[in-house]
Amino acid sequence: MSKTPSTHKVPVGQKAAFGAGHFVLNLLPGVLGVYLQVFILTAFGMDPVWAGLLGGLPRIFDALTDPVMGFISDNTKSRWGRRRPYIFSGAVISGILFILMWQLDENASMTFNFWYVMILQILFLVGNTMFATPLVGLGYEMTPDYNERTRLMSLANSMGQIAWMIVPWLYVIIPDPYTFDNPAQGVRTMAIIVGGVCIGFGILPALFCKGIDDSHMENREEINFKTLASNLKKLFKGIVQVSKNKPFMKLCGATFLVFNGFQLVAAFSVFIIVFYIYEGSWALAGTWPAWFNTLNAVITAFIVIPIISKMATKIGKRNAFLVSTFISIVGYILKWWGFDAELNEQFNQTELGMSLTNGLATIFDAINPFLDSVGMTWFSIEVENGVPWLMFIPIPLFAFGMGGLFTLMMSMTADVCDLDELENGMPRKEGTFGAIYWWMVKVGQALAIILSGVILKIVGFDQNITDQSIETMTNLRIADIVVPASTAALAFIVMWKYNLDENRVKGIGKALKLRKAKPGKPNSFYQTRKLQSLLSDDLKSDNKYDTDFSSKTIDEARKEFSKTLDKGVHGFCFSPYVDGQDVDDELSEQQIKRRIKVIKPYTKWIRSFSCTNGNELTPKIAKQNNLKTAVGAWISQDTEQNQKEIDALIKLGKAGLVDIAVVGNEVLLRNELTEAGLLSYIKEVKSALPDIPVACVEAYYIFNEHPKLIETCDVILMNCYPFWEGAHIDIATSYLRQMYHIVKENAQGKPVMIAETGWPNLGSNTEEAQPSLLNAIRYFVNVNQWAKAEDIDLFYFSSFDESWKVHHEGDVGDRWGIWDKNENLKYN
Repeated sequence: MSKTPSTHKVPVGQKAAFGAGHFVLNLLPGVLGVYLQVFILTAFGMDPVWAGLLGGLPRIFDALTDPVMGFISDNTKSRWGRRRPYIFSGAVISGILFILMWQLDENASMTFNFWYVMILQILFLVGNTMFATPLVGLGYEMTPDYNERTRLMSLANSMGQIAWMIVPWLYVIIPDPYTFDNPAQGVRTMAIIVGGVCIGFGILPALFCKGIDDSHMENREEINFKTLASNLKKLFKGIVQVSKNKPFMKLCGATFLVFNGFQLVAAFSVFIIVFYIYEGSWALAGTWPAWFNTLNAVITAFIVIPIISKMATKIGKRNAFLVSTFISIVGYILKWWGFDAELNEQFNQTELGMSLTNGLATIFDAINPFLDSVGMTWFSIEVENGVPWLMFIPIPLFAFGMGGLFTLMMSMTADVCDLDELENGMPRKEGTFGAIYWWMVKVGQALAIILSGVILKIVGFDQNITDQSIETMTNLRIADIVVPASTAALAFIVMWKYNLDENRVKGIGKALKLRKAKPGKPNSFYQTRKLQSLLSDDLKSDNKYDTDFSSKTIDEARKEFSKTLDKGVHGFCFSPYVDGQDVDDELSEQQIKRRIKVIKPYTKWIRSFSCTNGNELTPKIAKQNNLKTAVGAWISQDTEQNQKEIDALIKLGKAGLVDIAVVGNEVLLRNELTEAGLLSYIKEVKSALPDIPVACVEAYYIFNEHPKLIETCDVILMNCYPFWEGAHIDIATSYLRQMYHIVKENAQGKPVMIAETGWPNLGSNTEEAQPSLLNAIRYFVNVNQWAKAEDIDLFYFSSFDESWKVHHEGDVGDRWGIWDKNENLKYN
């Protein structure tokens, strides 16, 4: 687990405000669900199938509006940001419409009430989408840190669970004759209270939360009626891009399964408690349905979610989800015994059961006078008919299902937004991702509500009678367990191969940071026209080994490249860093194996540059693939790190993994060390590895300026770059040959190798040296033909494009590879 930078931490006040938004995000649909699944049946006499349609059909419409709102939010330009204006107005609109929606008349016809709620609910859901979709998008962009995202969503989800501590009490308060004259009046009154609360809390994120700085965000669309047609095309394109994001689709699939499996049976626990354990008597059931759901929310908010948050930082979000889901399945299964009426009755007769019941009675005997005085008689617990203690045992287990779901899934969706930006560019699409995610949830929720009514009908449940058959209740209990356990198991399978872990997310973040930073100007330590300053005569052009490209088409040039590559080259400079990694990052064995496998058919040698941070795996894997190795220790001004590199190089040499030991790369060229300092390291390695040739790599002319390097090294390894000296492509191979011979003449008969040479295919010119696809092909073909003809050992630079180099060498820095950053050949 990496430490979160202070600049990436979300202040507690902003977390709390965001959590207040999630409280509303849960309270409104929670109350709506209770009304649609229970009280529209019991208080207003709606048929279960009609109630199911009433709950399901508007959500299909609601789901369709989510992507539209996400697109609008992503592309909005305002002084208050992309999200906050909609959050504020959406909270107010949805609160007011929720109040109006439930001012129903219990004496009106079922048809009238059906269409009244249907129309008002559709309008309410539009307002709620204005609030919810930008709120979710805001959360995704409040921090770029992998673990801080989990902490933010953990607090938000915990605060959201407060809504589920309140919602179950509607089952008690609304039918309570001491509170309301009848349940219908309770529905109307509580709707006013809930709507007002939601307005008050819903505007807090708009007032206090800060999203990403979008002042310089590129490629946003204009949102107005004139651009409606083009906006719809862009919206569809964005949805297609999102749907191709495999990690995100796994998140959607898992959420669809877990959440909607839970939602499908959400009301069943209430019916089982009332109609099975207490034989259809709401009076005897008392507050137990409310306590069951409230304790579920309390345990989820204050125990389960903090555990999951800690678990995610320790073992990763995917693994935390898998563990949580498995625990929840165990909890669902235990409900069979927890809700068993006979087992609960037997437990109440045990010494422990009686002790617990007596203790509970003592507590409420003490507080009942106070509850009576404040009009909260409905909150009291009556223990005369026994306490269903066993039904509370599964709660801490199945709570891991919903507790882990939105805490982890919303955090992981924020990670997915980074991946999308890397793959598809600006603008960032948090709103669209949030909309598609919740679209999946809502479509599933609509199906769940419809199917919930269907299941009740199939098992023979009749809301108008108290005496349900044994067969009905047994089948209802089975459905209450099998449905959520099965969907959770399927979600476990879906997430098994989810691969967006912390290391990958960090790499994506670094790649985005590199992309957003301005590239440096084309730069190297090489001096332009250095060779010409060393020659007594003008450079002589000698093209006897060169292929004439002057009349070749680009397709013909590609064929020449493929022909040359297929014949094989002496060696490649190995570039292991994948997109998003920098030189200080740890390399994985997997990425090294993958890239060596790519280049293996085309070379006999591989040259590496470091022996730490995973680079030490390169020679081992190369040897496993029958490649020879020139293994480099990276030498810089950091003497402590230098010694680690030297020790690692010696260790690899003694293990038989080194064919040439290379001490440093362009150390004197960069003025990192003195000549004496570099020679000291070379001699240390020579002493430790007497049977292995030892060398250093420098720019070709450095060897003539420092003859002691030639004396000390067993083999001369020089870097030669006609490109950096500004040579035109027409004379580039002649230029390279002259570089080689200048050193060869002074090499004291020692082997001379070209350790690096290459040509970029894109970027800025260096004087007359022009990067282009044709020039890169031409240089590769001709220098390798010359090297083979004159039996010269040459390591071509480079094997793969590496994005980190762009900020060291300018816009040509990441264009030297024969393969691109995705390991695809560039020139064939």
